Amino acid sequence: MTLAKISLLVLIVSLVLCSSLYAELKVTRIIHGNKSFEIVLNSDIKILNILLKNDDIELPVYRSKNKVYKQFGILKREFRQYLVSALYQNKISSKTEKTAFKTNKLSILKEHLKMKAFASVIFNDDIEIECRIMQSAKGLWIAWPSNKKDGVWIKDFEFINRDLKKAVEKKLIDDYIFKNDKIKNK
Repeated sequence: MTLAKISLLVLIVSLVLCSSLYAELKVTRIIHGNKSFEIVLNSDIKILNILLKNDDIELPVYRSKNKVYKQFGILKREFRQYLVSALYQNKISSKTEKTAFKTNKLSILKEHLKMKAFASVIFNDDIEIECRIMQSAKGLWIAWPSNKKDGVWIKDFEFINRDLKKAVEKKLIDDYIFKNDKIKNK
């Protein structure tokens, strides 16, 4: 057995041991693409366009001109290890906890017509998802992570659970309105 195979085996064993002890968000579905993965967490949210590189997980980023913007943040090392292990082993879980969320960042933009704020949501204290609060003729709405490829917008994140989506988006918009009103009344 080569040194590389032994190293990979040791990594997988350590990840298995760690993953069995951790994670409130559980991988409940794995979809293999040509070069990337999609995962569903707690049967509630889906992250698309995930890569496995050098025994680590690479989540999608947004590229604009010469800048790269992170759209996802894994908040705990143990959760990162759990995700890597689940993808390498194609291991899904049937037991899940309730998907909890809290809004985190909220940065209101003053000079932008359509984009009103940058925000983020943390799910089960494991992963943070960046989003934007947008204004259209129909009102405020939330733009979740996506990327343009060949002139078409491709989703990097989506909700499976529509009730969770409604609750998250209502909280984001309520937080924006409250903070914006507070700024205007100063």
